[in-house]
Amino acid sequence: MQPPKGSVRFDFADGEALDIPAHNLRRVFDLLWEGAGVPGSISAAALLQDASELSEFARRPIELTATQSRAVRGAVSRLDGPPAAGVS
Repeated sequence: MQPPKGSVRFDFADGEALDIPAHNLRRVFDLLWEGAGVPGSISAAALLQDASELSEFARRPIELTATQSRAVRGAVSRLDGPPAAGVS
């Protein structure tokens, strides 16, 4: 299955995948940087930045470590508001 046009796909360490639509890429990047104290946030933000600068045709899924996976999930959980309970 192809990711939506303009999106970036994260492949989490546990085998799950998540497509971030183009309109949310900057917000996820910002949330990762805001969570710079969370292990994996900075490296995941750098991977997202690199992937978002590539042409859609050259883009590959971003394979994340377990630490990066937790950081991205935490950032994505904050997309629509304040941090969710239990997410730091």
